[in-house]
Amino acid sequence: MTHDSSLRVAVFVDGSNLYFAIREGLHRQDIIDIERLAKKLTKERQLIRIYYYHVPILEGDSPATRRHQAFLNRLGYVDYLQLRLGRLVSRPVKTRCQSCGKDITYTTHIQKGVDTRIVIDMVGLALLDAYDVAILISGDADLAEAVSFIKEHTRKYVENACVMWQGWAKNLRESADVRIRLSEEFLSDCWV
Repeated sequence: MTHDSSLRVAVFVDGSNLYFAIREGLHRQDIIDIERLAKKLTKERQLIRIYYYHVPILEGDSPATRRHQAFLNRLGYVDYLQLRLGRLVSRPVKTRCQSCGKDITYTTHIQKGVDTRIVIDMVGLALLDAYDVAILISGDADLAEAVSFIKEHTRKYVENACVMWQGWAKNLRESADVRIRLSEEFLSDCWV
C-alpha cells in the first residue's frame, strides 16, 4: 500500500503494552513522545486521531506514581489525542516462600477493560468509516481477532507496530497488513 496523503490514519496505542515492550525489549526506562511517534508512523498521511489506552493511577506518592501522573498529564497537551482509561482490579496472590516454606499472600493489581476498549474502538470506527488505516501499537495476542475482522469485513488496512521482543505475538503480527519494528534506531527521535 502506498503512503497516499489522502489516507486518514487513526493510531491506537496500548499504553501498558508499549511501556513493557520498551522496558523489557529495549531495556530502557525512557518515556516515548506519543505525538512524535504517531506522526512518524503516519508519515505523509492524515493523522486524524490518536487513541491512547491505559489505566488510572494507583493511590500513593511513590516516584513511579508521580512519573505515571506526569506522563498522563503530558498526554493532555497532545493534539488529536483521546485518552481511554480502563480500570485496575486488585487480585490476591498466594505463593509459598522458597526459603522458609511459609505461605505468603499479597495483593497485586491487573488492568481490565483496556483490550476490550481497543477492539470496540478499532472495529467500530472502521465500520463507521472514520479512518482508512489503523496503526495499532501493541504486541498483545488478544487483539489479533479484531485486526483480522477489520481486514476481512471492511476496506481498511491495519498496520501493527511493536518493539521486537517476545511480547510481540505471532498471531497479531501475521494478522496485520504491515508490521513496523519499533527498534532503538526507529525510536531515536521519539524520546521525551
